[in-house]
Amino acid sequence: MKRVTTEAEIRAQLDAHDELVKACVGDRLGFPEFLAAYGEFPRDYVLDEQTASAEERARLRMFGRRITFHVRVSGVLSGLRSQGDSNTLDSDVGRFFPTVGLMRLRDMVAKYPGFEAEAGEQ
Repeated sequence: MKRVTTEAEIRAQLDAHDELVKACVGDRLGFPEFLAAYGEFPRDYVLDEQTASAEERARLRMFGRRITFHVRVSGVLSGLRSQGDSNTLDSDVGRFFPTVGLMRLRDMVAKYPGFEAEAGEQ
């Protein structure tokens, strides 16, 4: 787990992952490459208020809507990863995972064009 403690570090990670999403939905980055580059963000980073110090929590609140957006992206991706972990990627069905993933990602960006979402919002 990587600690992201300063405002600049949090902003840099969010900006970098925003750019990955933009590149993927803009067809400048293939979906498999996007998955590899996006990794387990934001889960790999201490961007969760429950595990953060009081100072970190204050900084995280500043970026709450952006973090929530990426938590949702991660949720979409984790569903695809769990499906893709089986041998289905070698099957005819497995060929559709990148298409479905890109479609879901585009839907998410259409719903949240500013890459911000409220917690609890559906």
